[in-house]
Amino acid sequence: MKKNIILFTFILCSITINAQKKNIYVIGKTTVGKTSIKDVHVINKNTKFGTITNDEGEFEIPVKLGDSLFFSHLNLKDKIVIITDKIITDKALKVILEEKTIVLNEMVLEKQRSIFYQDPEITTYNGPIVSAKTLNLPFANTIVKEDKSIIKIRSGGVISLDNLINSLNGNNKRLKQLKKMSEEDVQLEKIRKHFTDDFFVTDLKIKKEYINQFLNDCIDKNIINIFKRDEKIKLSKLLMDESKLYPKKIVNEDLYLSNH
Repeated sequence: MKKNIILFTFILCSITINAQKKNIYVIGKTTVGKTSIKDVHVINKNTKFGTITNDEGEFEIPVKLGDSLFFSHLNLKDKIVIITDKIITDKALKVILEEKTIVLNEMVLEKQRSIFYQDPEITTYNGPIVSAKTLNLPFANTIVKEDKSIIKIRSGGVISLDNLINSLNGNNKRLKQLKKMSEEDVQLEKIRKHFTDDFFVTDLKIKKEYINQFLNDCIDKNIINIFKRDEKIKLSKLLMDESKLYPKKIVNEDLYLSNH
């Protein structure tokens, strides 16, 4: 009887050791708080095998006891999880990730200078002043008066001549359009700096020279308002979806993950 117990114990230990050495598929899920996170890269650093989480934040990967799983995402902090006996037994793993906090270097904003600005340190001139007046040219002292006249229209109303001309030429409309385009350019530049060029090239497969064009094409998708509301994860998903339809993408690139 005693020999049978020893034999049974030996067989059980052998099975346990073999199970620990053998790869076992573990099903896991990644979250930030209560929100499931998709497109998280999951890499077994021991076997170099990798996968990506689905829309529900779920993934499946082969592991064995002691393996290290590396989790990475554009907007989240990297994380490493060591495979333990409990994970092997449960064949399940829940990984809670944290959002990145980006600290920008201190910047000092100076008053914007005109393109005609001249540095007094390098443009100091102590010679004689040359002008139409000093050269005694004809009409040098003539002052042109600005025409501030107004006109009356048939209805009896009064309108500024300058405003009338501007309205007829559409200057006001063009100025509003230029202002809107300028504000959009500023916001698109902020979005590009936030995600970095590496995100557009590596993750979205957008050629670097077409990043600005791609962002301009996405304006109709309300990306500027989403960025202003600080919904970075929602914006990231939107850009990924739009990049799938973008024609000017990088092709025939090496895959980031290798399956063995």
